[in-house]
Amino acid sequence: MRHFFSIFTRAVAALLLVAGVASAGTITLSTPTGLNPGDKFRFLAVTSGTTTATTTSINTYNTFVQTDLGDAVYNGGVVNWKAIGSTSVVDARDNVGGFGSLVPVYKPFTGTKIANDLTTNAGGLWTSSLFAAPNETLSGTIPGSNTRAWTGTQPDGTKFPTYELGDSDSMYGVVSVSANQGWIRATVQVSTNSYRMYGLSEELTVPSAVPEIDPAGMGSVMALVTGALGLLERRRLSCLRS
Repeated sequence: MRHFFSIFTRAVAALLLVAGVASAGTITLSTPTGLNPGDKFRFLAVTSGTTTATTTSINTYNTFVQTDLGDAVYNGGVVNWKAIGSTSVVDARDNVGGFGSLVPVYKPFTGTKIANDLTTNAGGLWTSSLFAAPNETLSGTIPGSNTRAWTGTQPDGTKFPTYELGDSDSMYGVVSVSANQGWIRATVQVSTNSYRMYGLSEELTVPSAVPEIDPAGMGSVMALVTGALGLLERRRLSCLRS
C-alpha cells in the first residue's frame, strides 16, 4: 500500500509542476470588486516598454501595445488590447471601440475604478476628470514622476489636430499625474522620442462559473495522468500475484 501512496504522491507533484510550467510568464487579472457575474468591464494599463510616435499607422501602435500587454489572462483567456492613440485618420475612442457604451474601466492590478463608462459625460473615460489616474502596469508598478505616454489625443478621445501620432511632433500624456486631462493631454514633443503608451482591453465579462482550464499543455498533462494510472495498475497486479 505504501507503494501506491508513493506513486500517487509523485504523480500529483508532477501534475502540479506541469500546471506551473503551463502558466509561467502569464499575469492573471482578477475581477474588480463590486462586479457581478455577467457584468461587462474593461481594463486600462500602461505599457512597460516604450516606442516612438513616428508612424501614421494605428496598427503599428496596436501591435506594440498587444505585444507589451499580451501576458495578461482573464477568465482563462488571453486579453486583447488596443492603443489609446490617435492618428490623422483615426480617433483613439474609435480605435479602442465601444465609444458611448456604459462599460466601466478599471486599473489592471488593484482593480481601482478609473471611469464609469466610455462616454464624454461626467465620470466617463473621455473627459478631463477621471476617478483615478490610469497609471498601473499589468504587475501593478506605477511609473515614476513625469513618465510620458504617447497619445496624439484630446481628453474627449478625438485626435489632436497637427499633433497626432505620426506627425513630427505628437501629443503625449503624463502617466503619474492626478486624474485630470494631463493623463492624455499634457504637451507635445518630437515624435522620435521613445515613450510608453496606454492600452485599453477588449470588453470582458465577469464569469458566472469557475473558468475552464486553459487547454494549453493539456496533452502533456493527460499523458502524465495516463502513465501514472498505468503504473498504479501494474503495481496493484504485482501485489496481487505476490
